[in-house]
Formats: sequence, structure tokens, C-alpha cells
Amino acid sequence: MVDSEPLWFDVERGFARERGGDWTAEHALACTGQGMANTLRVMHERLGLVVDVDRDEAEIVRRFMSRVAELELKAGFLELFDAACARGLPRALASSSPLRLVQATATRFGLLARFGAVVSGDCVARPKPAPDIFVEAARRLGVPADACVVLEDSLAGMRAGRAAGMRVIGVPEAVVPEMRSLADAIVGDLHEARALLTFA
Repeated sequence: MVDSEPLWFDVERGFARERGGDWTAEHALACTGQGMANTLRVMHERLGLVVDVDRDEAEIVRRFMSRVAELELKAGFLELFDAACARGLPRALASSSPLRLVQATATRFGLLARFGAVVSGDCVARPKPAPDIFVEAARRLGVPADACVVLEDSLAGMRAGRAAGMRVIGVPEAVVPEMRSLADAIVGDLHEARALLTFA
């Protein structure tokens, strides 16, 4: 829905720097889509930072939420979303981020009420790449997993979608080889994704 990774990286890098750590783009990429607890674990293991998951997750989320106004919708999202709405197709927002952050992001664009389900990392036992978030989203929508299509920009998300038994369309910023074996299609943007789906 939004390209949040640059903002996440900036927030995480600032958090680590204040504690004497150098959080690189490579670190951030390896953690993309897997939830904040995993990011903090990697900061501890790779950078030697002393972390308290509950306290530090709350602080990073607070910093991100204070900058939600900087986010923009991905190109083609509204056209795809409006087409799905016009057809009456069930729609879920499924993210490894904390629920309050997911809701704040959707609210920033006036979209929260237009989703039939919103599922976040703190709604399930395991974040992506486990399938739990997508399985729960399908359950809340009342749709069989094999009738669902996942639109994902991260490797962890594509793994999760495939593990959930759903069709996967990858919309990554950068393609890594494993994505091609996980996704049913890899596209450059959500305009291309909409062209693959049948809304007519």
C-alpha cells in the first residue's frame, strides 16, 4: 500500500546510532517484513546493542508514527483498490507491523474503513515469513486461502503468502532470485499488478 521501508530505515538507523550502533541498509533489508521484535534481535546480535523488546519496540513505533504524514501511497494502489471495491471483492490489510501503526497508516489515507479486515503482527503468534497473518486475514474475510491474492514487496511476505497457499504477486523495490520461485508474477508497480487481475 505504501513504501514504508525508507522511513523505517531512517527511524531504525537513528535509534541504533543513538545507542552506538551502525544500522546499515543491508541490515534493514535482511529484516524487511519480519516484524520489529526480529529487527531488535538483529540489532542485539549484529550490533551488540542492549535491547528491551517491549520498551524499544514502543519507542521505534512512536518515532515512526510521529512521521506517518511523510508516507505516500504506492503508484497504482488507489486504482487497483478502487477496482476491487467496485467489484465488491473482500479486501484485507495484512502487515507485520503493530496494529496501532497499521491503523494509523490506513487512516492517514482515509482507507481504514474500506478494508474488511486488518491483521497485524501482534494479532498472530508468528510474523512473516510464517503464513499466520495471511491465514488470519482470509479467515476474517471468510475467503478460502486458495481464492486469495497476496500483493507483497518483501521476500518475507512472499514466503508467507506462498506458505498460506495463496497466489502471490510480487511488487518489490529490488528483485532477489528467490522471489521468482515464490511469486506467481513479479511486476514493476501496482498498475501492472492490476492488469494481471480480472476486475472487468
